[in-house]
Amino acid sequence: IVSLAVTDLLLGLLVLPFSALYELNKEWLLGSIFCNIYISLDVMLCTASILNLFMISLDRYFAVTTPLRYCQVVTRSRVAVGLVVIWTVSLMVSFLPI
Repeated sequence: IVSLAVTDLLLGLLVLPFSALYELNKEWLLGSIFCNIYISLDVMLCTASILNLFMISLDRYFAVTTPLRYCQVVTRSRVAVGLVVIWTVSLMVSFLPI
């Protein structure tokens, strides 16, 4: 949940102000390099948010379907691996195409 909160906070701070600026002016005023960075940040943070929600839903699924084995299935190391996978996939999807 903390990773989702950080992702949404970064989206609100790093992407949405520039989206509002673009909507108000109806054209991009900040140059092509920053446009690529802006789009990549938008894709990365939206992807990370979606994947965080997916991992939270998997966690809740295991908590409901296997409550007695939950602590064995969901360990700190598996959660850490999941977070690394979320952020790695998000970075690769967004910044590699540039």
